[in-house]
Amino acid sequence: MKESKKAILKSLSKTAKKNDRFDMLVLNMALQKIDCENFDFDGDAVYTVDHKYLIYCLSQKDSISIPEGTEVIGEMAFRHKKALKNIVIPSTVKTIGQDAFYDCDNLDNLYIPASVSTVRGYCFAECGSLKTVTFGGVPKHLSRHTFDDSEDLHRIVVPKGSLKFFQKALHYDPADDEYLIIEKQ
Repeated sequence: MKESKKAILKSLSKTAKKNDRFDMLVLNMALQKIDCENFDFDGDAVYTVDHKYLIYCLSQKDSISIPEGTEVIGEMAFRHKKALKNIVIPSTVKTIGQDAFYDCDNLDNLYIPASVSTVRGYCFAECGSLKTVTFGGVPKHLSRHTFDDSEDLHRIVVPKGSLKFFQKALHYDPADDEYLIIEKQ
């Protein structure tokens, strides 16, 4: 359903619970940063009308599949979604925004498709249960702070021949870092 920024916020504020105040503040901030007049809310998340940009997820589900056609997961789009355990990122996504999955404590395993060319800072930081991350490809831009303070992260699986790129991008030091970066066989 095509709606303006004001209509989206008004509609969602009527149904928001007291503990959803954080969601409403983040959504309001995210909408202000987007140069677009109309948006769509599918019951779980707010998108640009063309569904190429996922602005913010309001769902408290433990498993979410981002729709095919989405190209950008916006800044703080899933921030502080404590129940989120499983996320399916489609092969159309090109950019994962800063803090996109910050503090998603139950997110445990993650697959980042080869289509993703940009992974911004802190997008999987403070994900306390994140154990394994698998990259389907090599992003052009990968922030060194992508996984900061994700204490249970044990391994990052990367495409064959890309080990040095990931070590350099993440400022990986095998002596200091608790996780391993390993190549797919």
